[in-house]
Amino acid sequence: MRRCWACYEIRYRKHRALGGAILRHERGGNARSGTAQAGQNVQRVAYVSHGSCLALMHRLRNVCSSTTSQNRQGIELRILIVGGGMAGLSLARALEQYGIGSEVVEQRLTPPSDGTGLYLPGNATRAIERLGLLERVRKKAVRIDRQRILDNRGRSLSETRTADIWAPCGPCLALAHTTLHGILDDTLQRVKIRFGLSVSGITQSGAICTVDFTDGTSGQYDLVVGADGIHSHVRKLIFPGIDPVYDRSVCWRFITSNTCAVRDWTAMLGNGCTLLAIPVTTQEVYVYADMMLSGNIDPQTMRNASLVTQFQDFSLPVLPLVGQAVTNARIHFGRIGQVAMDDWVCGRVVLMGDAAHASSPNMAQGAAMAMEDALVLAETLAQNQDLDTALSLYEQRRQPRVRWVQQQCAARDKTRALPSWARAGVLKFFGNRLYKRSYEPLLAPI
Repeated sequence: MRRCWACYEIRYRKHRALGGAILRHERGGNARSGTAQAGQNVQRVAYVSHGSCLALMHRLRNVCSSTTSQNRQGIELRILIVGGGMAGLSLARALEQYGIGSEVVEQRLTPPSDGTGLYLPGNATRAIERLGLLERVRKKAVRIDRQRILDNRGRSLSETRTADIWAPCGPCLALAHTTLHGILDDTLQRVKIRFGLSVSGITQSGAICTVDFTDGTSGQYDLVVGADGIHSHVRKLIFPGIDPVYDRSVCWRFITSNTCAVRDWTAMLGNGCTLLAIPVTTQEVYVYADMMLSGNIDPQTMRNASLVTQFQDFSLPVLPLVGQAVTNARIHFGRIGQVAMDDWVCGRVVLMGDAAHASSPNMAQGAAMAMEDALVLAETLAQNQDLDTALSLYEQRRQPRVRWVQQQCAARDKTRALPSWARAGVLKFFGNRLYKRSYEPLLAPI
């Protein structure tokens, strides 16, 4: 009889919802019952069949509101995840796979109802598979097997069979950001997200973090995880000297009807600007546009700029998508920034995802790095008695990989900034080789 993750010793406190009933499973799978006073601490040790244990745990999850749980070493953990986006929900899901609960707070008032697209290279879909969600995601996504890079007039510069390169990891997929967020949210069993809430203060005393919330309440936790993006409140509180570094680039992102029948990851490169289109459903396409501004232009003045005017030197297959977005798409504007830090841990506070290492989007590794962070952090927390050791291992395993991505993003941005004639020669003769060089290290296990 194999022993599943749910069979580890778990201590539940104040089980009033069960009316004091205790179920104790002994070796051999025979259940015995007993009673306890409401509010009494109850300890259960389960050595039953996998299916019976999961059924018991499912019942307990539905009635127990406590977010305190134990790792595999029997250490109780009270974990707060600040940020209910891709990074935070991935961590909550990964922790649940080890039987560890968490509490999630998100400053947005509601779950996202619209947004942009996501391109998921093979290492991202491998992470999704480890989260147990690949089949669900695959059903909602579009498979992308090829990358095409064109000049602004539509002439081919490079084509790469990305499916072949990523074959050891997983398929390359594309879908709407809200779709993946919804899948993560729907599959969480023990976690409730508290919307419209963030942190206003974190005080560390010994091994305890006292967190003040923006609604005037507070709570105590063994671990606080900052998964709240590039503008992280947690990072500002704990690492006040670390801010995002922005270059002179701005970007626009939107989802619109795929009237140009784009089937591949398709980028068009102009002088200091890029248009990218990726299908995310059978009928819709995600469009990303960016531009490097001259020194005398305030980036915020470009928020409502006419994209048709800004990209008038482009042509098929992407330019018509820009024109139609003016009337049928919500356009998201932003600046392109990076967060680079030597340390992601301070006491019992740890950062992950863009809060720790936001990068240029040109390698499409934002979601992948966040989900890999989640898997590694959950694993180290589950397998180590000492929390400081777990957090140290998390940094040691993740930082070299993240640094590689940030270095490659910088190198690829330099290639894009070359004069058009030089860039065309580099991509035509070395495009496939450069792609492999950038991504092959990410095929390695995390």
